[in-house]
Amino acid sequence: MRLLAAGAIVCWLSVMGFFAAVVAPAAFTTLDREAAGRFVSAVFPRYYAVGAGLGALALAALLARLLLGRGRPGWVALALVLVMLASTLYAWLVVLPAAHAAREALRQAAPAPGTVSIEALAFARLHRLSSILNGVSVLAGVLGLAAVGWRR
Repeated sequence: MRLLAAGAIVCWLSVMGFFAAVVAPAAFTTLDREAAGRFVSAVFPRYYAVGAGLGALALAALLARLLLGRGRPGWVALALVLVMLASTLYAWLVVLPAAHAAREALRQAAPAPGTVSIEALAFARLHRLSSILNGVSVLAGVLGLAAVGWRR
C-alpha cells in the first residue's frame, strides 16, 4: 500500500510539473494570449480531475495501510495527502469557476489597453490564489512523498 500511495503522489507531482513547465509555457509562447488562455482554461478541469483522482488513490492506499495495521501509522503522510487533495479540490471546485467568470467579465468589459479594470484585478487575484494552492499541493506532495518513504 505504501508503494501505491508513493506512486500516486509521484504521478500527481509529475502532472503538476509537466503542466507548469511544459504545457502552459508552450501555450503562451505559441498561441496568442487570448487563445492560450482559452486552451489552458480547457485543460484545467482535466488537470484538477486527474489530481483529485490520484489524490483519492493515495488517500485510499494510506487509509488501507492504516486500517490493515501494516507498518507504522503514517499520520504525517496522511495529513499531507489530505492537504494536497483539499487544495486541489478547492482550486478546482471554487477558484476555477470564479476565475472563468472573472475572465468572461474581463472579456465583456474590454478595458482600454494600459488600464487596469476591476475585472482584471479580480482575475489576477484568482490566478494568484490558484498558483498559491498549486504551490501548497506541490510542497505537501514532496513532503508527503518523503513521509511515505521514511522508515524507522
